[in-house]
Amino acid sequence: MAEVGAGGRRRGVSWSAALRWVFGLAVLGLVVWLLVTGTDWGAVADSLVAADYGWLALALAAILGTFVTRGLRWRALFHRDRVGLVAAITAILVGQAINAGLPVARSGDVARAVWVGQREPVGVSQAIGTIVLEKVWDLLALCAAGLVLLLAWPLPAWFSQSTWAVVGAAAVGLGALYLGLAWQRPLLRLTTRVMQRLSGRASGMVMPRLEQLVAALDAARQPQSAAKAGIWTFATWALGALANWAVMRAFGVGSWPGALFLEVTLMLGGAAVPTPGRIGVFEGITVVSLGQFGVAAGPALAIGVVLHAVVLVPALVSAAALSLARAGPSSPRRPSPVAES
Repeated sequence: MAEVGAGGRRRGVSWSAALRWVFGLAVLGLVVWLLVTGTDWGAVADSLVAADYGWLALALAAILGTFVTRGLRWRALFHRDRVGLVAAITAILVGQAINAGLPVARSGDVARAVWVGQREPVGVSQAIGTIVLEKVWDLLALCAAGLVLLLAWPLPAWFSQSTWAVVGAAAVGLGALYLGLAWQRPLLRLTTRVMQRLSGRASGMVMPRLEQLVAALDAARQPQSAAKAGIWTFATWALGALANWAVMRAFGVGSWPGALFLEVTLMLGGAAVPTPGRIGVFEGITVVSLGQFGVAAGPALAIGVVLHAVVLVPALVSAAALSLARAGPSSPRRPSPVAES
């Protein structure tokens, strides 16, 4: 099933995207059904009524702070080019908003790269490379937080197994990244020869973009860029844990280990089981996670609902406000002849 576009090119229906949506909605339906059938809604309502919502000011401030620290980290990863902080924050939030609607395809990451490439002196492939490095830094933070929790507190076997699996995968991935960057020149030469034999035209289109991507990844080996990225990653995760703690504190739960544990499990669970906006999955993970620290299901679900709103609503509102403020014709500045539109 396809339709013909204006240029005579056929545009096929993306069945893979449709299947991803069906999968996400099916998971969402299952989680919601489990929550509805196994929850004391009276306890949830009582918890929502009794909460001290003054703590939400601290939670919202922490979430807004993560927008800034994530923008600063992304700027640091563009180690050879200058990207405006407001542009970086706006692109991140626009990508986050798109990922909330299309969580499996990670289309928001591509949209973010295209958005900043049209407004700042960077190429799209370069931006994608820095986004990959962002994921690497978050993976390292996830491993570090998981290991701290395992060493300091008794936690269930599933968390231990998941943490060590992520640590092992991270070690293999980082090793491959290091070797690839160390041997980047011979690998690029080999790729160029192979591409030229297959198709000289394709080589001329693909290789400049691949070189930009590799150049962006090389920021991992730049001490100043890596140090800044590490500092801002720590700040982002600390603010995220603070937001969790503040919302929990509003419901009378003041556990710092629980706040950090919840941050780790939300990162793991949100990636493993994506749903639109993480609705249902976010709340389900919160109930299970806080249950490990003695929080009953009713209050835990109330915490999950409020925390989800604190995390999601400011991001969506800020993305809309910033993108509208920067809307209008843009004249992108190109850093070099290899930068693509």
